[in-house]
Amino acid sequence: MKTSKLNKQKLHWQLKAGVINESQYEKKLALLEDDTVLGSKDPIPLKQIAAKKDGANAVIGGGAQDGDKGDDLVAGKEASIAVGTLKPAQTEIIVAKAVSFALGFLTNGQPDLNDMEAIVSSDNYIMDGHHRWAARFLIDPKAKVNVMVIDLPGGALVTALNLITVGKLGITAGNKGKGNVADFTGENIGKEIDAILQAGSKEWPAKTLKPEQLKEALGKIPGADGDANKGKEIMMKNADALPKKIMPGAPPRVEMPVIDGKKVQMVQTMLAKGLIDVRPPYSPNVQKTLDLKESTKRLDSLLKESIKKGKI
Repeated sequence: MKTSKLNKQKLHWQLKAGVINESQYEKKLALLEDDTVLGSKDPIPLKQIAAKKDGANAVIGGGAQDGDKGDDLVAGKEASIAVGTLKPAQTEIIVAKAVSFALGFLTNGQPDLNDMEAIVSSDNYIMDGHHRWAARFLIDPKAKVNVMVIDLPGGALVTALNLITVGKLGITAGNKGKGNVADFTGENIGKEIDAILQAGSKEWPAKTLKPEQLKEALGKIPGADGDANKGKEIMMKNADALPKKIMPGAPPRVEMPVIDGKKVQMVQTMLAKGLIDVRPPYSPNVQKTLDLKESTKRLDSLLKESIKKGKI
């Protein structure tokens, strides 16, 4: 059963038991939806989480110490989905790097663009691996890629992952980003391909490839039928179709989570077990170290009181 359904039942029982009145019920209901973390749908930047590092540390494992075994359960699963259905959560994506990744993958499968090792929100925003995403899209938007889908929308997932970045991994500064997804136009991609064919690439792995290998790679694009020029045209067309609108309210790359592919399974496991204290009721340490909204604090108290009395 999803967390939102469990929590809505709790509120309903509290209303029936007289623990809260009708007005309180309506106000609290919004705080207990699956799409919030720490009572907010909006992403909380990494530096803001890092400024309260003790709170982030308390959140890790706090889900098992808050008196409610089900409130923090966040489902996640591996999935194979069309790369064209994914959307960017950040602006900073470099054209040259994405083109290089695409040509490397077409030549010898490096990097492996089919296994993105990326975390994706329930509304299809990718949290990391933006260059791999762009590269696979340039080759074929219909291609299936393997990702880890977490049952939180983009804004709330950024907050959850930033809490893990600081509290679990001890990372308090994000990665600086370069480039702009708006630069992914057919014209710019065509220019980049021409430049690589003439002078080589400065980006890995295309910089290790010879001109004939690069041309052969372009001919491998679905629909090119071995024709490098046709492959270039297809990639240019795909670039124009690549989604340019990033996640609403998304912070800059430097304020985003820092979680590499090796940590994806760990993140999924912790969230699925409800170990990350992201929803009320909160553990004492989380309540003490994080400035939670007053309404959330009151709800936390009500939930704990009801649990103690056996009403939920």
